Amino acid sequence: MAGTLSKGIKLSYKATGSTFTDLTNLQEIPDLGGSADSVEVTTLDDVAHMYINGLLDYGDSLDFTFLYDKTQFTTLNGLSGSVSWKVTLPGTGGLTATFDAEPSVKLNGVGVNDAITYTLSLKPSSAIAFA
Repeated sequence: MAGTLSKGIKLSYKATGSTFTDLTNLQEIPDLGGSADSVEVTTLDDVAHMYINGLLDYGDSLDFTFLYDKTQFTTLNGLSGSVSWKVTLPGTGGLTATFDAEPSVKLNGVGVNDAITYTLSLKPSSAIAFA
């Protein structure tokens, strides 16, 4: 049976240097990758609309959800500018997605008897590379 469980997915970052720092308490990751915009290239000789792929669109931001931890929240909130990010899927030879993005964080709303969470939003400033 093929398949991989989401348990063990890692998000890490490096603001400077060459070492990635793993983040803890990750609960949810967004879709990774993009879909190409359609560019119409229909001519007067065509019998139907014709299209080619345009630029990839990763969306406005990639949102990752974490259980609240003051130290990690404060660290991420202090990051500015473009930072390198890596998502690693579990398993030997697991897929990685690396990209640069500008981070921002926000505390999520809560109700009675809820766990406190926050969202790390990453605005991509490079292509996502899969390896």
